[in-house]
Amino acid sequence: MRRQHPPTTAYPKPDGPLRAYRGMPPAALAGAALHTHSADARAALARMAGARSADTLVEAARAGATVPDLGWDALGELARVVALQDLRPGDRADGLALFDLLLRSAGAPRVSPAHQGLHVQLTFAAGDRDRTWELLAAYRSVPDPVRAALSVDLGRSDISTLLPAPGLTVPEGPGPAFDRIRSRPVQRLGSPHRVTTVVTTYRPGPALLTTVRSLVAQSWTNQEILVVDDGSGAEHDAILSEVAALDPRVRVLRLPVNGGTYVARNAALDAATGEFVTFQDADDWSHPLRLERQALALLADPSLVATTTVGMRVTEELVVTRPGWEQSRSYNLSSLMLRRRVVLDRLGYLDPVRKGADAEYVERARAVFGRPAVRHLTGAPLALIRLSSGSLSASDIRAGWMHPARRAYLSAFQEWHRRVADGEAEARRPARPLRRAYAVPRRLAGDAADRPVGYDVILAGDWTTAGGAAEAGLGQLRALAGRGMTAALAHLDVLDHLAGGAGNLDPLVQRQINAGEVEQVMLDDRLTARLVVVQTPGVLRFAPGDPGEIRAGRVVVQTAAARRPPPYDVCADAARRLFGVEPLWAPAGPADRRAMGAGPVGTALAPADLPATVDVHAWRMDRRGPRSDRPVVGRMVTGDRAGWRRLLGQMPASARLDVRLLDTGDAAERAPRAWLVYRPEDVDLRGFLDQIDFYLHLPADDASRDADPALLTALAAGCVLVLPHRYAPTFGDAAIYCAPDEITATVRRMHRRPAVFREQSARGREFVRQRHRHERFAERVTRLL
Repeated sequence: MRRQHPPTTAYPKPDGPLRAYRGMPPAALAGAALHTHSADARAALARMAGARSADTLVEAARAGATVPDLGWDALGELARVVALQDLRPGDRADGLALFDLLLRSAGAPRVSPAHQGLHVQLTFAAGDRDRTWELLAAYRSVPDPVRAALSVDLGRSDISTLLPAPGLTVPEGPGPAFDRIRSRPVQRLGSPHRVTTVVTTYRPGPALLTTVRSLVAQSWTNQEILVVDDGSGAEHDAILSEVAALDPRVRVLRLPVNGGTYVARNAALDAATGEFVTFQDADDWSHPLRLERQALALLADPSLVATTTVGMRVTEELVVTRPGWEQSRSYNLSSLMLRRRVVLDRLGYLDPVRKGADAEYVERARAVFGRPAVRHLTGAPLALIRLSSGSLSASDIRAGWMHPARRAYLSAFQEWHRRVADGEAEARRPARPLRRAYAVPRRLAGDAADRPVGYDVILAGDWTTAGGAAEAGLGQLRALAGRGMTAALAHLDVLDHLAGGAGNLDPLVQRQINAGEVEQVMLDDRLTARLVVVQTPGVLRFAPGDPGEIRAGRVVVQTAAARRPPPYDVCADAARRLFGVEPLWAPAGPADRRAMGAGPVGTALAPADLPATVDVHAWRMDRRGPRSDRPVVGRMVTGDRAGWRRLLGQMPASARLDVRLLDTGDAAERAPRAWLVYRPEDVDLRGFLDQIDFYLHLPADDASRDADPALLTALAAGCVLVLPHRYAPTFGDAAIYCAPDEITATVRRMHRRPAVFREQSARGREFVRQRHRHERFAERVTRLL
């Protein structure tokens, strides 16, 4: 089989040291790359492996060469990312070639079990069965689920070996193997407890017959099979009549117009007669024991309100192997079986969105009844879930990646569920709500025609807690609205914030979105903006590789002069890809403008600076004087190791100072024993600043001299800011100035004079109010429109 490869110029080039990611294990970096869909992250993985670039590794792989000793785990993760991102034609082939390179160069024993498994999966998916057998023989640590799935797919064992008895048969005949499945006979079980199984369908075909046959074959005989046709039209009458004729227990409910899966399921909840209700997708197959096992679990434990089961995803030809998925089993959300009356009384109905509402309903039940009340029945799969290009999740969920709209929906409903669990919100929802309890992206709501298609301003940034944009960004959006501008936010990830996995939006932001006070848009929403303000180049550095649909009249990137400036060309490429226009770069102030004017973007500076802003009233604290009999000095410490070493070298080791740090980036290694170092889980920023009298800033000599958000927040909180003398032109009398060896004397002198301390604290707050309030941001934005 001849493989098609893209030119190596399709791969990103290295842009210098990638120090921010060296602390991330290769698997974490690869996971972040898959989550963001960033092609540029491949360069970071290649450098982590010890190669000059991803290009050199791909070229060696294509040539059948070997490479000298490298970081084999990082090379395997690069291969995983290239194969599973599949952003460009030939990516899957290149990923497989990189795994071949890894095996040739390192030898099978040095390839990790996860990489062994994926290498074999990719080889099988490429159609090379002989090579698949060779790899299975060479690799001794392929994960058991991968080996078992391949044993079925290669014909060594039957698919029934992956299911509980009595399994199934697949007679020869026309059509896909999935639609030839027949359930083996099973002993029937009578019961006075009726189960209604709901199957919703739209424009059905033969797959619906397969689904209903599997329900007719259930061991649990007291069953109502309720097939809900979601407005398919008269041309589908024949197949629906054929379905109804399969068994007297089948009842067909016809809806006049198409409303989506969950609108149809809500109609079924009203029409159902069973004590228990469960669901099944219209193209899946249920094991004959599924209803029995779920119903018996509910009958055996009155504290349970619902159960779910395991399913196994397979293609129409019953192929089990899926590259990138080690487990063939998966959580089968559509198998939810619930006590109909109890759950409807407390929860109401499913969210009538187009996708994802089954996950929300299960989690809502856990929020209301407690997690133990919804039991997941582990063990062998009790359903086969058909993988098809037309399924609701096919384009939204892939190995290591979930569509951002799905993530936004998850973030939104989980914040609402937190309020429900805390008794702050009502859980019961009507079938057709007039008002939403939480936000839903356009892609899932299906109401794009009713939403705005143009905005004056979109603020694009990292809106998670790690991103730190919440308070300032929301204040800026309010200031823009106060000037009559329509505004929205768009989320982009910063790669190193994903080391522990993807997080939800900051709760402060999510609450505002859920309340309808702020709108969130997705990068693939088809809309326009007069101006897109990107809050930091960091969100463009490893931006998604997919083209965006937002079209901007102008894009401005807020940028500070930095010792190691961002790769402007990479960030500019991302801005063009996402927003369709060449970006301009907006300094934070005059000092940055002078420094950047002499650099590579000097001819592309925005006509107005965009200084950092802070809500001084939101940060107001009681400052009647110093906190204790010793001066309390402190600062935030980020992941900048060079900054940490500088702090250790310049900070006086004096017992006359109480030093406290908030370490947000695991940088504070081997702190002096007398220093108090907090982590974010110990204290939030407000609580930390409330302890501090003097906030220290000891930057590198070539660092930006304009005001950054951390310094402005400290001033707004009433801390006295201590800076090097070179910052005097920026801060004036809002701060005090000294050399590092003068810190102890300077702060002790002011500490002994509480009235002077209070006056200095007040000057700092007034500086923020006058020059860095959110309204100043809105004023500058009007000059950029």
